[in-house]
Amino acid sequence: MSKGEQTRSRLLDAFQDLVIEHGERAGTLAATADQAGVSKGGLLYHFGSKDALVQGLADRLEVFGAAEEERLSGMPEALEVFLRESVAADQPLDRTYLALLKLGQLDEHQAARDALVRLDDHFLAALTQALGDADLAFLVLRVSDGIYVRTALGGSGVLPPDSVDRILALLASLPR
Repeated sequence: MSKGEQTRSRLLDAFQDLVIEHGERAGTLAATADQAGVSKGGLLYHFGSKDALVQGLADRLEVFGAAEEERLSGMPEALEVFLRESVAADQPLDRTYLALLKLGQLDEHQAARDALVRLDDHFLAALTQALGDADLAFLVLRVSDGIYVRTALGGSGVLPPDSVDRILALLASLPR
């Protein structure tokens, strides 16, 4: 990774952390530059506006989503892996997702909403390929959303330990 790419990544990390921890209004250009340890001029070289930072996070999520689609699409156990990985964690994809989710709640950040829809599209494509059924893939995607939200709100302890096993058994019993 070049020095410029490292700086861009630090700026995006700082912006997403500010949004997650303190809300959209805290993610100012000055606060982002300060948190990243970059001058405001350095930030403006890479991201000319707050909208450009939001777009940078959207682009980052697109990269994560495309990689996940590719990884899951060729995996025989994609359903199990996808549901087990739906438990919220403090991973880079999760952090970017959470920041865009907060940003997407505001009318002025359509790019955030679009990025979240594209992530869903990546997951849906991978699950449809793995399951051979678009409707079942959609159901699994929505179930995984529930697992994610539930665990994001209270950690993995908010789900009974065998929840994913029970969901997988139920899905396996459905006719295809």
